[in-house]
Amino acid sequence: MLYLKLVKNSGGTMRFIHTGDIHLGATPESKRPWAANRGDEIWNTLERLIKKIKIDPVDLLIIAGDMFHRQPLLRELKEVDYLFSTIPDTKVVLCAGNHDAIKKGSFYDGFKWSENVIFLGDKNIESVEIPELNTCVYGLSYHQTEIKDAMYDHVIVDRPDMINILVAHGGDEKHIPINRKKLAMSGFDYVAMGHIHKPEIDEKMKMAYSGSLEPIDMNDIGPRGYIYGEISKRGLELEFVPFAKRIYRELDFTVTPTATNLEIRHRLIDMIKEQGQDDMYKITFSGYRDPDFDIDVSDIEGVGNVVSVIDNTVPDYDFEELYAENKDNILGMYIKKFLDRESLTPLQRKTLYYGTKALMDAMEDRA
Repeated sequence: MLYLKLVKNSGGTMRFIHTGDIHLGATPESKRPWAANRGDEIWNTLERLIKKIKIDPVDLLIIAGDMFHRQPLLRELKEVDYLFSTIPDTKVVLCAGNHDAIKKGSFYDGFKWSENVIFLGDKNIESVEIPELNTCVYGLSYHQTEIKDAMYDHVIVDRPDMINILVAHGGDEKHIPINRKKLAMSGFDYVAMGHIHKPEIDEKMKMAYSGSLEPIDMNDIGPRGYIYGEISKRGLELEFVPFAKRIYRELDFTVTPTATNLEIRHRLIDMIKEQGQDDMYKITFSGYRDPDFDIDVSDIEGVGNVVSVIDNTVPDYDFEELYAENKDNILGMYIKKFLDRESLTPLQRKTLYYGTKALMDAMEDRA
């Protein structure tokens, strides 16, 4: 679990949840039958978060951009605003990111939010004071999909006596580059960042990426959720809270020369059952297999929510026999270089296997 703990103040502490990159409207893995409802699951996870806040209220909910995967429909804005209206004692602060940038004709323009919602919709950094929380929030919204200017580099807090929070969506060269050292000198008590889907807490700089609330594609490996925080002028405490319905996992499987497809299937089913049957898996096979055996990839895809299968196994060759059969060609010459050595390091042995496989594949293609 990611966490940061500084000096915690016993009085005047504000409780908040920081999330972002929710990507409502996205439909990850939609072509796979088991993922037909992934789009609905993303909406349901946002609803679960709001229900959690109703049960255990916080003072502030921060959504650091990309609430939507693309331009929101008017009815979608109304649905989200309704959810926010059900937590009237929680101030909600949000901005538009690069995916849901406020372009011409956007329904963000002129939308009337509930009284507890603060939408940082300007293309330049603006600040809004929340007197009852002794807090001032800063931020901007994207009005185009790419912003290469370092918009956050020169912002300075106006009210150092208040709790100052910057809502910052970006962090790469095409989406508002972020200089963490400069931000740390700007006087913010916390920088709530979005755009990067992997959660990260920067203890030294008092800033964090919440990561996406749900994983959006197969590169979003590992836990996804939100940041829970408590903040005052004397200190900050942050904790990453896993909250996603399902996550992507990498599963490494070592194959032996005696392996069969049924054995592999049964072992994978047990491994997935142990790690989480709801989760989504990228399976990578390694090791040595019988030269006459091939892994049935289509069968493997049916053992669970499998999004990719990579076969890095190599045939467990009898190199003495292969050399005897190929003395007069490039394959034989390649094998002989290794057979002439007294012993092979693990790296040399791997090189021998992979090189032999590549040469045999090339010879088959020419045949």
